[in-house]
Amino acid sequence: MFEQKILDSIQVIEHSGIRIDTGTVIYIDPINVSGAPHDADLILFTHPHFDHFSPNDVKKIIKDSTVIAVPKSMAAFCVMLLHKKPVTLLPDQTVELAGIPITTVLAYNKAKPFHMKPMKWLGYILTLGETRVYISGDTDLTDEARNVSCDIAMLPIGGCLYTIDAVQAAQLANEIKPHTVIPVHYGTFLGGEEAPKRFKAALTPDIQADIRSSAFSKVMVSMYKMLGIYFALGIILIILLCKLL
Repeated sequence: MFEQKILDSIQVIEHSGIRIDTGTVIYIDPINVSGAPHDADLILFTHPHFDHFSPNDVKKIIKDSTVIAVPKSMAAFCVMLLHKKPVTLLPDQTVELAGIPITTVLAYNKAKPFHMKPMKWLGYILTLGETRVYISGDTDLTDEARNVSCDIAMLPIGGCLYTIDAVQAAQLANEIKPHTVIPVHYGTFLGGEEAPKRFKAALTPDIQADIRSSAFSKVMVSMYKMLGIYFALGIILIILLCKLL
């Protein structure tokens, strides 16, 4: 059931970094956190890419009692960089962490190389009061995402090589029918400033679009562009080497 107070408790820090405060403070993929509040009761990570997993930002929000949960495949990475043993999760699990019921959803690309299905990276459905909040992580239009039932959805709209784009995200929202959708993960290179407008225009009238200006990131996308260029150059190099051999 949609509750306005739950929507009001959700903050998009930047890009896909999320903070939710319902009395229990939850961070998902925190990035560019202001100050050092050390207020996290629970930190969830969807996957280990630099724009989702930032050890420096974790240092700003962690406290002695903070619970950290990660996909099982990034557990060692987490221990090495955060010096804290996390709770490890797999897709299709339901657990309770810091008093919050959580169900995991597989998040992956179907035909792109950056979020591979065998890594078993995750999205999360949080049950907050009577409201189900879906944070999809970096995903394509997958069967797993289409089977989600939620009241509030936070979906990437940047497209490119990494996630669904604005129109595909709207298609997903139209299928799973949340009350409200907050688009995230877009910016100068990823979808541009027009992405949320295209997303909103493609939604059915009964679904609300909650556009947060903080979801637009200039810093993250420039780094993504650089990675994309390096990836393309690597593919070209491999092709040339294969021809030579």
